[in-house]
Amino acid sequence: MKRWMIVAFLGLGMGALAADPPVTTAPASAPPVSDWAPDESIVVSAKAEGPAFWHIRRGDSEIYILATVDDLPAGTTFEDAHIVNVLKGSRVVLLPPKASSGFVSTAWFLLWNRSLLSMPDGKNLFDTLPPGLKARFVAVLDQIKAPKDKLADDPPILAAMSLESSFATHAKLIKGGFNDTIEKYASSNHVPVQRIADYDALGLVKELLRLPAPAQQACLEEAVTNVEQRMIHVGPLAKAWAVGDVKGIKAHYTPHAFWQCANATASFAKLYDRAVADYLKAIHEALSKPGKTVLMTDVGHLLRNTGVVEKLHAEGLTIEGPAE
Repeated sequence: MKRWMIVAFLGLGMGALAADPPVTTAPASAPPVSDWAPDESIVVSAKAEGPAFWHIRRGDSEIYILATVDDLPAGTTFEDAHIVNVLKGSRVVLLPPKASSGFVSTAWFLLWNRSLLSMPDGKNLFDTLPPGLKARFVAVLDQIKAPKDKLADDPPILAAMSLESSFATHAKLIKGGFNDTIEKYASSNHVPVQRIADYDALGLVKELLRLPAPAQQACLEEAVTNVEQRMIHVGPLAKAWAVGDVKGIKAHYTPHAFWQCANATASFAKLYDRAVADYLKAIHEALSKPGKTVLMTDVGHLLRNTGVVEKLHAEGLTIEGPAE
């Protein structure tokens, strides 16, 4: 069961590698992030109904960027006419870089490192946590109706992964977010879909599982803070995204947990640098070919400081997008 949890975590929690900057701790009801790119980076254009697109044109080449959010609960409704119109006649849909690890290689590693999947010396996880973290962790588990007894033997990093998975189940989040949905739209309109890149993340799994206990507790605390925020913001965020309300998206956008945790590992730093380079390479290649390309990216990766918009604006490209 724990092996499946790690593989699922790689496929979902660490999926998009153009990672967000770290999140400062703030009251859960406050906007989770505030480091958005300056408004002058974008030329305001007319907004269509439905989720928002950003647009870049160079000669006879153009890219439509659809900013997505991972936290889309099942049943989220939106107007899709503009999405379909953009897809029609497109050369390709580009999906974000992804970090994954083959089940066989991951399972083989864990088979020979079983001790990493359990608390040392038969200790109980909850008895080892600082009182404040323990209280918050238990409160969050109770709120999302996740069983506590199954986590007693888990080291903190596995408990953090389990918390992420339990929240996704409780909030009825769509597995794969909007990327899976856009693939269906693309198939219906005979548009090919390509992943910008796919990286082997087994090295990251190894480093995370081998983190010392204090670092693992920090990862768990980050996951708890993240879920506390998302419990408040996930509903309003989905509603804002569905109608292209950029101001509402910024007010409720919450990145997934584990950025600061993963960023402490050498493996993640290498994957991140590769992802940034591959992202920009894919964009410039698309702009070197005639026709229309659709690019999918998380809204934080697009609009936050050091995001796609800022990097392209610095290169002198004009990015059009909806007003807030």
